[in-house]
Amino acid sequence: MFYKKLTLVILFLLIFSITVLGCGIIRKKDDVKPVEEDLPELEAEETEEDENTRETILFYQDDAGYLIPVMRKIQWEEGIAKATLQRLMDTPEQQAMLEMGLKPLLPANTEINGISISDGLAKVDLNAVAMDYPDAISENNMVKGVVMTLAEFPAIDRVQFLFDGKIVDTLKYGTYVGDPIEPGQINLELSPESQENGAEVTVFFHNTSSSRYDYLVPITRITSTPSATLETGLEELFKGPKLGSNLHLDIPENTKILGIQLDNGITYVNLSKEFEALKDSENEEIVLKAIGLTAKEFPEVTALKIMVDGVEYEENEYLSAPTFANEY
Repeated sequence: MFYKKLTLVILFLLIFSITVLGCGIIRKKDDVKPVEEDLPELEAEETEEDENTRETILFYQDDAGYLIPVMRKIQWEEGIAKATLQRLMDTPEQQAMLEMGLKPLLPANTEINGISISDGLAKVDLNAVAMDYPDAISENNMVKGVVMTLAEFPAIDRVQFLFDGKIVDTLKYGTYVGDPIEPGQINLELSPESQENGAEVTVFFHNTSSSRYDYLVPITRITSTPSATLETGLEELFKGPKLGSNLHLDIPENTKILGIQLDNGITYVNLSKEFEALKDSENEEIVLKAIGLTAKEFPEVTALKIMVDGVEYEENEYLSAPTFANEY
């Protein structure tokens, strides 16, 4: 009988201990706020920030005279097209571009008299300061860069320049601005193989500024073929930049394109075994990005995978069709 009572007491104490400890565990879980509860608030903040900024491609000039696209986040405001052009001016606010080795396209004292947009046409009225450049390259780059920058807005597909309210035919070095201008070739490069009616391709090469900033330069080439394919574009890329330029791209020597295949929406580019040497290059990332951007110029390429002798190259984020050549 004694042992029976003792057993009951021990059982009671055991049940009591489990209950108390169990309640303690539950309280500890309640005291720690789940991480997931913070996520909606963080997402809301990020969404609010994204709604108040716009990822916009602006164009600048480097020391070699190339037009360079740079993605910058611009705060939304009334008259955002004007605010965008102001970021192309040589003002103290654009000092960061100079530190990167890039030059604003518009002189410091440029004034925007007005911008009107209707039926895809943006009329941009600048003061006479915007007509004065040290050379033909800077003058031509200003015109092309302003047009390409504004054409990033869906409502704009061509630009008419005015200077102090008047349309002029040509600027000092002969750049024609008398009619509306559409975005087009960038950093045009002709070669002996180019044909008058040859297809255009845009390829991307690597440059490094005097301040050691690495960036990609888009180059429009006129090919010797009447139509361009992804293979055409990649062949031009693998040829490398023209002799005498300060551009480069560290694609391993003797790399060949073995084949290109589209399967289930993925474009597979099969390269020869020499390409494996890229893994030993400090510029691997920028080379892969240049390949991805060149491929992205072709609308059928939505996803890209590099193969080397039929085996997938090491996974890299830049192979999934990068969005921007350069970001700041």
